[in-house]
Amino acid sequence: MLALIAGLAAVKTVAYDQRTGVVLFLAVGLLGLFLGEFVLFWLNLDEYLEQLAALRIVFDFIAAYVGSFIIAAIIHFVKPT
Repeated sequence: MLALIAGLAAVKTVAYDQRTGVVLFLAVGLLGLFLGEFVLFWLNLDEYLEQLAALRIVFDFIAAYVGSFIIAAIIHFVKPT
């Protein structure tokens, strides 16, 4: 659900076009979630986020949105409307 919401927000932020759909939102969201979590893991930010367990979902959503935004921008750059 987190990936779907992040994908929807990122795709709608990058471009408002007619090729929107649940599959695109989910694909962008899942790739963005993976990218965001990978960056958090690569920068060793997981250790610091473990101390803020109550806000973990917020940080996961922010990471998923930023990652999804990057993926959606790349898709829109490769195939503009």
